[in-house]
Amino acid sequence: MKLRNIWALSLLLALSLILASCGLRRTNPLDPLGNESVIEPAPVVGITYSVSPAHQNPRSVTLRWTANSATNTSGYYVYRGLGYFSAYALIDSVQVNEFIHSSANDNTVQPGDYYYRISAYKGYPGGNLEGRKSEPVFVRIQ
Repeated sequence: MKLRNIWALSLLLALSLILASCGLRRTNPLDPLGNESVIEPAPVVGITYSVSPAHQNPRSVTLRWTANSATNTSGYYVYRGLGYFSAYALIDSVQVNEFIHSSANDNTVQPGDYYYRISAYKGYPGGNLEGRKSEPVFVRIQ
């Protein structure tokens, strides 16, 4: 009998927490759903790349993509990972739709297989609002 009461009380507590969370106010100044003046950056599309010839030093990867409208984008974040589903590390941010990742200034540009992702961001007084990351782009450096 006591076990049934504990279970019922736990269920009631969980249900009240769920219902209470539905009434939370959206107070994040960069939340596009809570502030109509905030424009979410468009996804980055049209990504192409080129790599330096095999065994050339310095090694480099050049990424280019279709530029977003200036009304919803202030710049772009460039990420790199070691696998399609791996964690991606932020490499740099740029204000143009091109990025050159070179071993001349980054010793992690070595022969191997990498994945790059790019996202657009829009600058606001409260910080940068980042849009959705692009699909991973596979790059092989030789």
